[in-house]
Amino acid sequence: MGLNIEKSKKNKIQNSYANTNGIGFFINNSIDIDITKCALYDHNDNQGGIFLNDCSGILVFNSIIRHNGFGIDIESCQKVNISKTNLYLNSHTGIYIEKDSNDIYIYRSNIFNNSRFGIYILESNCYLIKNNLYNSLFGVYLEKSNCDLRNNWWGSKRGPAFFEKENDDRLFYKDSIVQFYPWLFNKIDKCGSDWEIDFNLYSYEINNSQLDFIELSGFDNDNDYIPDWWEEKWGYNPLIWNDHKNLDPDGDSLNNIQECYTDKWGSNPFYKDIFLEFDWTKTIYINYTNKPSKKLISKMISAFDKHNISLHVDDGCFGGGEEILQINNFSFSDLSDLYWIYFLHNNLSNPRKNIFHYCLVCDYGPASGFAFFGWNSLDSFLISAQILQNNQPPYFNRDRLIIGGSIHELGHTLGLFVDDHGGNDNRIATWPFTYQWWKFLSYRSCMNYWYTYKIINFSDGSKGKNDFNDWENMDLNFFKETSFDWAIS
Repeated sequence: MGLNIEKSKKNKIQNSYANTNGIGFFINNSIDIDITKCALYDHNDNQGGIFLNDCSGILVFNSIIRHNGFGIDIESCQKVNISKTNLYLNSHTGIYIEKDSNDIYIYRSNIFNNSRFGIYILESNCYLIKNNLYNSLFGVYLEKSNCDLRNNWWGSKRGPAFFEKENDDRLFYKDSIVQFYPWLFNKIDKCGSDWEIDFNLYSYEINNSQLDFIELSGFDNDNDYIPDWWEEKWGYNPLIWNDHKNLDPDGDSLNNIQECYTDKWGSNPFYKDIFLEFDWTKTIYINYTNKPSKKLISKMISAFDKHNISLHVDDGCFGGGEEILQINNFSFSDLSDLYWIYFLHNNLSNPRKNIFHYCLVCDYGPASGFAFFGWNSLDSFLISAQILQNNQPPYFNRDRLIIGGSIHELGHTLGLFVDDHGGNDNRIATWPFTYQWWKFLSYRSCMNYWYTYKIINFSDGSKGKNDFNDWENMDLNFFKETSFDWAIS
């Protein structure tokens, strides 16, 4: 997280930049927070720019929220004012409002070119006044909500569209009270922020220097940090110094020192390897377990094996995966702590960092399933098994939901996102017989929500138009050196 504010009041955040975090600003159980002239961009596709939870009196003014998963996520909040702000290129939703949030005012803002939804409103009420809404699949989507949408521009003189069109933003509402007439006939001038992001103002570099050294057992004749037995095993001359720290002959992002460390778990320096650790909480339900099914883990392993990648899964067999205490209803901030406690074991130099991807399975977490930044990269994901079981059809059993969700989220830690393909993480494509559903039905991948719990596999792009080759586009280095700015460059 770029900034974490909890149980606080009367904070001002001004003229600040946040980028390439899991969440830019996470604000929880706080009041009277002023966010002015801030830029939040290129954050986690599964998380986003500003997350507000159980807050009141929040102002977001003259800011830029660009290219996040969720631009602004508002849950259980009161009296939120978003004005003169640009929200664009967010992959899921520009503004997401849910869980009985009330008195949400959005005024003179530009909400445009978001991949799915401009604004998504669930069981809440809000007011949109003199905004420009254009070029998202849905300008505004409402369920069980009350919303005043009068006097906004929807991309054309015709007002909101009720079917998918190229330029007009679409309005959809279900079990809601909505007013949208009159609308404005022309785009509003002097709307949104009055400044632009200077992408050259700040730069960042991930510092993994504390992870460079792994102590390996065995005699090292040539002092190249790799013991002789491993060099002999894999055809290196133990008498000749090699730069093993920078040697990665199979291109799997694990250098030879890391390959030597993982040799005891079947690692091969000339064959791509991916390592994944599962931890799981003790469930509150006596008839269930959160431990991933070995049978379905084997299906994950088989899918990778067919594409010449060895997936090694630690569910306790490598000494890392374990059942931990019963923990439920924790926040995004708490999740970061759990990563440090149960994956890194509070050790900054833990050699598992930059070798293993990490998954925590629980009953109830902050959301049903999502990839998250554990420390400085998108190397982890959470699966909330009971939330999935409550939300998905009963013919998907708990084991299937855990593994289906896991291979999907693992795909995100391997660099597969909405920006890669329109069928990836497309909620609209799960609505049968809609245009988006027909369009991406050929994309038979766990990354397509329609297939996530049906197919324990990625697509190879062979199913014709609108299919996508996930396997070819995976980035095995992404979980170590994460950046989201490439996606729209």
